[in-house]
Amino acid sequence: MTISKFAVAVSTALLIAGTSCRSAPESRWVEGDAPTVSRRVLWDVTRNAFEREGFPQVAPGFDPATRTVRSGWRTELAPFSGQGFRERAWVKFSPADTGGIVLEVRVEREVNKNLARPLNMQYADWEEARDSEERARFLLQVIKGSLQYGSAR
Repeated sequence: MTISKFAVAVSTALLIAGTSCRSAPESRWVEGDAPTVSRRVLWDVTRNAFEREGFPQVAPGFDPATRTVRSGWRTELAPFSGQGFRERAWVKFSPADTGGIVLEVRVEREVNKNLARPLNMQYADWEEARDSEERARFLLQVIKGSLQYGSAR
């Protein structure tokens, strides 16, 4: 094998390896403080915020071991590949040093890459996309607002 053929073979192999090794986007969590409330109130407020923003509920709901709540997928299909998407919300709770609680919210996002039938859920080809920090910030504000309103009573 000549040097030029070897160089072409190596560059082709690297090109193929580079395109097949797609790394997943990093998780982006939005954080905020809230007043201390019971776990039950926290779960109710989060469930109501999910419902208000169109995120379906999933069982078992609140996981006390990890202090995490996860929604189901909220799906919006579009007639063109890459424009339809689905989102799933995650909320984590932990005690804050100041005596309140720290809320962390993530809205995970995937896009539908199906070319032939992008409006048919059965044929959806979901690919990980960048998290929606805007939706996470908004969901965080909805939860915080409900907790602050409820604790002011």
